[in-house]
Amino acid sequence: MGYCLAVGEFDLIRRLAPYLDVAGGQLLVGHGDDAAVLQVGDRGLCVAVDVLVEGVHFRRDLSGWGDVGWKAVAVNVSDIAAMGAAPTAVVVGLSLPPDVGDVEVEAVYAGMREACDRWGALLVGGDTVAAPVLSLAVTVLGDVAPTAAVPRSGARPGDRVVVAGALGAAAAALVQVEAGAVPDDRLLAAHRRPRALPAAGQALAAHGARAMIDVSDGLGADAEHLAAASGLGIEIELDRVPVAPAVVEVAAAAGRDPRELVVSGGEDYELLCAVPRVALAECSAAAARAGSALAEIGRFVTGGSVRLRLPGGRSVPVEGHDHLRHRQVGPGHDR
Repeated sequence: MGYCLAVGEFDLIRRLAPYLDVAGGQLLVGHGDDAAVLQVGDRGLCVAVDVLVEGVHFRRDLSGWGDVGWKAVAVNVSDIAAMGAAPTAVVVGLSLPPDVGDVEVEAVYAGMREACDRWGALLVGGDTVAAPVLSLAVTVLGDVAPTAAVPRSGARPGDRVVVAGALGAAAAALVQVEAGAVPDDRLLAAHRRPRALPAAGQALAAHGARAMIDVSDGLGADAEHLAAASGLGIEIELDRVPVAPAVVEVAAAAGRDPRELVVSGGEDYELLCAVPRVALAECSAAAARAGSALAEIGRFVTGGSVRLRLPGGRSVPVEGHDHLRHRQVGPGHDR
């Protein structure tokens, strides 16, 4: 997330939309999704790019050089996963300040190599330039059948909202850092080396998912993106949202509401998608075979808002709870 932007990231994206091509012809999925999909021969070429900047997405005192390389690849593979595609190739634009030397650069590349090996992608090259701040602009290419890509749009009223994986770990680690505590290694690992889910994304796409997004900006914000793209509303049962281990304890120790970390923490990189009710069991089984637990947390409804149903039955709009969104928990929000 670019905190230096005067107008805010998503407002800027909307302002740039008139300059961008929309889906049509060779462009199967365009502006406003996790990745673009182009028709190349009889296949779909999926393209995702993210920029990671020191002090915004990572800190040297929290992440090793290999962690930085891993994360730069992982967040892009996560976007490819959200399209139901398989990652195939990675290129990187590396901006280096004067205090980063050859040994550190090699360690960054070693981390990228590890991530590429983990998800079966080729690390094929890129560009390196001198710059005032360390940043990595990584582009990941993916492969998908043209008719199999899952955009953010496509959900229908009554579809179930499901999430693959648990939420809140990275945000909880950064809460511990803010408090001056030694962060739990399990939680900090979610910030340092996030886990992308391309196998689960492909499984969900193959078994009926109609719309999908990766949870990088927080459950509340990404549910809003998913709802807006489909022209629908979403009702989320907050007590059904899977919470990563130790998040509740960390929130309690810091005097924070764990729901804040789950709804607005960000950096989860799990998958949020729309699944027809009749396909729930099949999608759940397919996700399990891919190594991810699927949880039903709500449903799509007519209307244009995302509402959270709290324990006890009270329903509140996401946009009506400032403490549940747009909070910079730490330096690590993606996108």
